[in-house]
Amino acid sequence: MIFHVVHRLAVRAFRVRGTIRDQILLSLLIGLVVGGVSVGFYLTLLTVEHWVFTLIGMEAGHPPSQWFLAPVVVGLGGLLSGVIVYSLAPEAEGHGTDAVVAAFHRRAGHISGLAPLAKFLASIATIGFGGSAGREGPMAQIGGGIASILSRLFNSPIKLQRTAVLVGMASGIGAMFKAPLGASVFAIEVIYRRDFEAEALIPAFIAALTGYAVMGYATGFEHVFVMEFKPLTNVVELLFFAVLGLFTAIAGVAYVKVFYGIHGLFKTLSLPRPVKPFIGGVLTGVLAIFAPQVLGGGYEWMGVFVEGEVFISLFGEAYYFNLYRDVVPVLAILLLLIPIKILATGFSVGSGGSGGVFAPGLFIGGVVGLITSILILTFFPGYVSDPKGFTASMVIVGMVSLFGGVSKAPLAVLIMVSEMTGSYELMAPAMLSIAISYFLTGRYSIYSEQVEDRERSPAHWRSLK
Repeated sequence: MIFHVVHRLAVRAFRVRGTIRDQILLSLLIGLVVGGVSVGFYLTLLTVEHWVFTLIGMEAGHPPSQWFLAPVVVGLGGLLSGVIVYSLAPEAEGHGTDAVVAAFHRRAGHISGLAPLAKFLASIATIGFGGSAGREGPMAQIGGGIASILSRLFNSPIKLQRTAVLVGMASGIGAMFKAPLGASVFAIEVIYRRDFEAEALIPAFIAALTGYAVMGYATGFEHVFVMEFKPLTNVVELLFFAVLGLFTAIAGVAYVKVFYGIHGLFKTLSLPRPVKPFIGGVLTGVLAIFAPQVLGGGYEWMGVFVEGEVFISLFGEAYYFNLYRDVVPVLAILLLLIPIKILATGFSVGSGGSGGVFAPGLFIGGVVGLITSILILTFFPGYVSDPKGFTASMVIVGMVSLFGGVSKAPLAVLIMVSEMTGSYELMAPAMLSIAISYFLTGRYSIYSEQVEDRERSPAHWRSLK
């Protein structure tokens, strides 16, 4: 009853007909609401993560002292996530971005009213309790869901409702990554493998910038990547980044194939659906006993690695090695971290948990960048004047190169490099590396709901009839 009263008043006060004025006002409203929810999600997640890491005795850069609690805690998070999702909105399972893509192409921009709430709570449970997942995917679905609700509340035309979910996704990702331009381009690029939804770009700009401003006002405007990287000094270094593109493509294909292999395996299990993410969480916790770096999104560890500290854990006992001196053991550890992180993400999200695949992809790409840097510094030391700065550059470009390939959103990810570092100096090496990764990964994409282009989108089929 209350909802219907509010709905009638809202429609009378502001009836959206699809004009430019209506799109601007709706985009501003979406940006404000999604930006506020992003702040709440971010701060709640930090609080829960702090509580969980305190419980298992884990400090920054060190393994948990109460290592035996990791499988229990992460498993509990998976169970809570499963109960929340399958009780409120089953579409909130998984990484979130695919749900928005599917809503655009096949559901006329419709996302159920309970999906944002379910995604918010379930993602806090999965990520906050240590699951290997990121917060960007959940905010994509939360933002898209809020935008879908608002567009329906004001009786928007169907075309505008479809656009609204992309606008909401841009606002959520722009706030979380503090990258409004890259998030806007990502929203119109990620729904296709080889195309853009250009009509949504300007509304996405408005909403993403608004969401970014709200998040920045509440938490500060610091850049996501704070490592001191080194710009190019010679042409040979540019060739090294081409090699990095090759390596990230190989790792990216492995990421996609293993993730969906695990997802398919869990689909075949004849178990109650909430139990599956519990099992996935327990398995992730077991992996964390040996490699606690896989807990959460993980890319925050890159700064620790670049500073020179790499370790492997065995039942709470850490074995430390220096990145720039202990080449063989460091390479062995880093090569081990890649499949462990891929498996952990598959267990946490592919089992039916709720969390993003963007942050784990950044972690995997960053580790590939570290490995590539070590090999270059070992075999071609004369071409690198600043090893630490060069390593930081390889890590940052490795992060975006891998995800630019498997997301099929190379332009958006390229723009994000500059926004997340606060500099254009890595644009050239990132362009080369991302392009190579994009072409070599071929049709492999971490987003299964993407379609090839506008002509193959069910949304545009219907609009042409």
